[in-house]
Amino acid sequence: MIEIRTPGDEDWKAVSRADYRNFGHVPSAEEENRERPIIDLGRYRMAVERGDVVGVAGSFGLQMTMPGGAAIPTAGVTWVSVSVTHRRRGLLRRLMDAVHRDVDERGEPLAALTASEGGIYERFGYGIASVRRVSSLDRRRAQLQERFRPDPGMVRLVDAGAALDDIAKVWDRFRTVRPGEIARSEAWHRVVMADHGPGQIHALHPDGYASWKIDAKWNDGHPAHELWLSTMAPVTSEAHAALWHTVLSTDLVGPIRSYSVPLDDPLPFLLTDQRALRTTDLNDCLWCNVRDVKGCFGARTYGADDDVVVEVDGARWRIGASGVSSVRTRPDLVTDGPGLGALLLGGVAPTTLAAGRRLEPRSADVLRRADALFLTHPGPYCQTGF
Repeated sequence: MIEIRTPGDEDWKAVSRADYRNFGHVPSAEEENRERPIIDLGRYRMAVERGDVVGVAGSFGLQMTMPGGAAIPTAGVTWVSVSVTHRRRGLLRRLMDAVHRDVDERGEPLAALTASEGGIYERFGYGIASVRRVSSLDRRRAQLQERFRPDPGMVRLVDAGAALDDIAKVWDRFRTVRPGEIARSEAWHRVVMADHGPGQIHALHPDGYASWKIDAKWNDGHPAHELWLSTMAPVTSEAHAALWHTVLSTDLVGPIRSYSVPLDDPLPFLLTDQRALRTTDLNDCLWCNVRDVKGCFGARTYGADDDVVVEVDGARWRIGASGVSSVRTRPDLVTDGPGLGALLLGGVAPTTLAAGRRLEPRSADVLRRADALFLTHPGPYCQTGF
């Protein structure tokens, strides 16, 4: 008999080690306890058989930014794994159902996750709402055009511990301008910095923050160090240019690689050679499961003074600039839970969902109106792993 229950403090090590093992990693003692300050075990569920932890799932209590800048309570579903000895027994379904019940009891309107595998979560009601770009920038070819270079002295390198309050204030401003981004507590900032490892460089602008790490590659006297840009968080266009100018001024660097450059980032337009910035991979990022339609779609703004009626799994909702309400009128769009999740953050066009057979429009005109209504700029992007 496999029992699903909430772990206590005494279960922490067993839960942590089971999850690391299921993801193919043996943690050090430091790694094992790194995330403990941001984990509420009351939000987790573990599967136990004869005293052994054979499955885990849980969530973080997050605040995610919606289009327009408002943030809503979000369950960041995480640590979802089942032991290799217990596959194909329905255990994943039981764990996810238990986590979703907990989310609903807490009244959180949205559950979201980032998936280790792309073929798992649609059956649990999750739809892809944003993408993650892997970018590569050849610093030897890339400089800001002279007319865009900032005044000197706007960016300073800081000790992250001493400047944590200033970094946190800038981040809290930044995350409201990018749908899909997550609020970070002080403990969360510390965990993120620890995850990035020693040797991280932190750059602070009055209106922005960036961090990176350099992997030295001397190449027998032909240095081409690799710079991994882990955070790029500008609040203003001036901070954006100043932070990038700082990164691009780093000596001995060849490639600059990052997960932190969205597809709609204006960086290419500032460069002397736009082709220097390349997309080397593109993957799904945020998967959204709308638990409360009013709580989610009522918190975001829209691109047009319009409304459409969306039918989801038999329920009909009028969604748009006038708010969100349950209706019984003929639907303009028909979709399912994953389709609704894909629409939430404004990064997926209804036209694209219709072409992919995930949404059925009443007419071509309705589809055109829906694109204008749901799409947003800037598009959704999340640099915060969970």
